[in-house]
This record gives sequence, C-alpha cells and structure tokens, in this order.
Amino acid sequence: MSEKTLDKLIATLKTEAIDAADNEAKQIVEKAQAKAQKIVDGAESKSKELLHHAEKEAEATLNKGEAALKQAARDLTVSVRNELLKLLKAALEREVETNFTPELMEKAVLKVIENVGSGIALQLPETMEAQLAKKIQKRLQDSDNLDSVTKDAHLLNGFTVTKTDQGWSYQISPEEVAELLNAHLSPKWVQILKNESNT
Repeated sequence: MSEKTLDKLIATLKTEAIDAADNEAKQIVEKAQAKAQKIVDGAESKSKELLHHAEKEAEATLNKGEAALKQAARDLTVSVRNELLKLLKAALEREVETNFTPELMEKAVLKVIENVGSGIALQLPETMEAQLAKKIQKRLQDSDNLDSVTKDAHLLNGFTVTKTDQGWSYQISPEEVAELLNAHLSPKWVQILKNESNT
C-alpha cells in the first residue's frame, strides 16, 4: 500500500471518526436537550399544580374566615340582643316594683275579689301597712265573697288569693306582674331589635 493510499485511508478514518463523534455528540446533546425540556415541562406542570393547589387552599381559608366572621357577627348580635333584653327586663321589674303602691294593691285586691266571686281566702303580707290592711278588710267585709283575710310572714309584697272551694291559689306580686309583662313584651322587643339591626 502506498503512502498516499495510507494517508487517504487515515484521512477517511479520521473523517468517519469525527463524523461518528459529531453524530454521537449531536445525539447526546439532543437527548440532553429532550431530557432538559422534559424536566422543564415537568417543573412547569408541577409549578402550575402547586399554584392551583395554593389558590384552592387560599380560597378555602378565605371562605372559612368569612364564615367564621359571619358566625361571630351572628353570635355578637344574639349576645347583645340578650343583654338588652336583660336590661329591659330589669328596668321593667324596677318600674313595676316602684308602681306597686299600697293604693294599687288595694285596687287590685278589690278587683280580683270582685272577679273571682265567693269562697275566697285572702293572704296579705305581714309587713303591709295596718291602715291599708284595715281599709281592705273593711271594704271586703261588705262583700259576702270573702271567707277570710290573713297575714303571711313569708309573703313580702303582693297578695295571695285562694279559691277555697276549688283548691286553686294565685299569688299576685310585683315579680309575678313583671314576669307576665316581660313574657308579653319580650317578643315585641326582639322584633324591634331585629328591625333595628336590619336597617
């Protein structure tokens, strides 16, 4: 083999080796680029997924916060309404207590005896002014509806009417009157408070 042919063969081998190395390098680069693109695509997909998940969590937290605030507002409204009702009841009790005068008691006793009829026993507080008790007794003695009038040490204010022939008894006191008025007025007060809170 001649030197020229040998040089040519070496040059051809070099060229083929370089071309093969270039092809292999190109394939390696293409594979690396494909792998890098796959990693980038995966990272973008994961990033979108994480972002979507974070948005969902943020929205859920916001909704829970809004619901908690609404519940707290309802609780506060109910609490304030209940406190106002307690204050109104206390004011009503004081007002009834103040206006439950001996004169009112005299009128109430006479009206109850008149409406209930005969067979009645009346109990008055032991602390009741003697003059008023005598006045009530005198006015009731003219009536044949009353069986007896007694004083009760346990009765602090008000009076008790007992229908002896039927076995029932009612105590009429500032507390009882206030309780009845409160039961009647509370629903109206609640409605007023609801209307005020809606405006």
